[in-house]
Amino acid sequence: MASTPAAADAVADIKAARAAYNAAIAARDVAGVRAAFGDGYIGIAGSGGEAIIGADAMTDYFARAFKTPGFLGFVRTPDVVTVAVPPVRAMERGHWSGGSVSGRFSGEYLAVWVPTATGWKLRSESFVTLANGAPN
Repeated sequence: MASTPAAADAVADIKAARAAYNAAIAARDVAGVRAAFGDGYIGIAGSGGEAIIGADAMTDYFARAFKTPGFLGFVRTPDVVTVAVPPVRAMERGHWSGGSVSGRFSGEYLAVWVPTATGWKLRSESFVTLANGAPN
């Protein structure tokens, strides 16, 4: 069973965890990316809707992307974070952008966070691509 993190402000903790995840992507830090994911992680890709099952699979996805010439990264920006009562999960909704020199993409996402002994971790993320275009 998950335990509630020690810090009292779950919304701030989740936003900080998202910022750390964004920073890991920007730094091409595979271990930092992996640290964001909790047990049973599932990701849904934005453009094709492919399921990426497991934290290791999503970490591998980023490890490959980091080696791709022209990869610019992704930034996810929370618009709202809502914590359940009791705080056994939280919902984050926001917008994202990123891509590579050959094309930029953006859209919206929904994420589920769960508390663990080491802080809030992502259980799932679902991305929807709403705009894709040529390089700027």
